[in-house]
Amino acid sequence: MELKEFIDHAFEKYEESPELIDFKEELLTNLQDRLKSLEATGLKRTEALKEIRTEFADINKIADEMSLDKKKEVFEIQYMSFRHFVTRPRAAIYTLLGVIALFGLIVSGLSYLTSGKIEALTGVLMVFLALPSAGFVYMGLTQETATRHPMRPLRALIYAIAVFVFLFGALLVPILVFGEARSLEAALATLIPFALPSIGVIAFLMITEADYRKAWVLKEAEKQIEWAKGFEDSGNAQTFGIMTAAVWILAIGLFVLLLILKLWLYSWIPLVVALAVMMFLLAHYIKKSN
Repeated sequence: MELKEFIDHAFEKYEESPELIDFKEELLTNLQDRLKSLEATGLKRTEALKEIRTEFADINKIADEMSLDKKKEVFEIQYMSFRHFVTRPRAAIYTLLGVIALFGLIVSGLSYLTSGKIEALTGVLMVFLALPSAGFVYMGLTQETATRHPMRPLRALIYAIAVFVFLFGALLVPILVFGEARSLEAALATLIPFALPSIGVIAFLMITEADYRKAWVLKEAEKQIEWAKGFEDSGNAQTFGIMTAAVWILAIGLFVLLLILKLWLYSWIPLVVALAVMMFLLAHYIKKSN
């Protein structure tokens, strides 16, 4: 039995509606992404399908006695929330990195308070802040979510190293400027081997970055683009823009007038009214375009 059949069977006792059809399509896309993720771990397709079927059957059994809204909520929590994609080992690493960062902040604060030296503060942060920050970057980029696929470990590692080098060099600058050396030239020179290469690497990686958004996110983005194009082609966008400009010109004029009359207490009212009218116009033309 394929994934679509599982989903159809799970919701067979509910009346079909456009909202339910959209939800089932979104759920199918998430299950397909889940299948790809399991295959990426080394499982064969049959093994990955078996794993998903087991998960799906267990969840459906829990949700079977619930109303449609509650049942949809259960599947959303399981397949579309961030928590579903965070395994226990990853959660342990996130927690450890957070503890290290907090430890560094506490120790650096104590070091500064006891010595009164800026190098005592930044010296501790060079390790206990830069290192967990790089760790969070790596974990975040390699973390699969409901909306994006994980980045390749090697590429994420390069990001993390670049962030560590940048933070290490940035935290070294105050030591050279305010420490015993008190050398602004040395501090600026330090940026050359630390800041410049790391910024260059990060910029290159960002420019050459692939699109990690999942299929259902790309599909939703296409819908938004189509809607925006229809909104513009219908002429509603131009009408909305003209009316909004007129409302704000009037509001700003009233705002200036109230300031001239020294009625500062009431000067905010035209701006709030203009914002409310703009929201009303936007809602009206969105409804008109749909």
